[in-house]
Amino acid sequence: MGRRKIKMEKVQDTNTKQVTFSKRRLGLFKKASELATLCNAEVGIVVFSPGNKPYSFGKPNFDLIAERFKNEFEEEEEADSCETSGYSRGKRARQEKKICKRLNSIIEEAEAEKKHGEDLHKWLESAEQDRFNKPIEELTLEELKEFEAKIQETRCGIQSNINHMQASSSLMFLSKDN
Repeated sequence: MGRRKIKMEKVQDTNTKQVTFSKRRLGLFKKASELATLCNAEVGIVVFSPGNKPYSFGKPNFDLIAERFKNEFEEEEEADSCETSGYSRGKRARQEKKICKRLNSIIEEAEAEKKHGEDLHKWLESAEQDRFNKPIEELTLEELKEFEAKIQETRCGIQSNINHMQASSSLMFLSKDN
């Protein structure tokens, strides 16, 4: 038969309803994925089946999008409650508050990373100084493998910190544009 236009009306048969839901859900998720890819948008969708089972789709990650939505919704509620209590804030004041909150969290994260780095540095100086302070030629095969593993671990930690700092700086750049 091929494609044909289906009249939009509520499906009565439960089996047909479930089949229609499954097909339409996949189509909806595909369109959301295309929208996210083409527009570089963050997309999150939750649908409930006729059997009340939830299905979710998120790009890049549904949990991140849901958390972001939740945080922004809570901030709007706080701002609305302030406005109704007689303390009127404009849109600019809310944006400044949001930027300050982001900045404070980024500063806290940076301080935590700095402390973590100092702790790692102290640990490396104290614990490993005696063990790996001798020339490489004098190390056993097991010590060399352990040394290599420590270097890889440190490298991964440094790369993780770099990625985290780049993400934080991107947030700062985006917040300055708003």
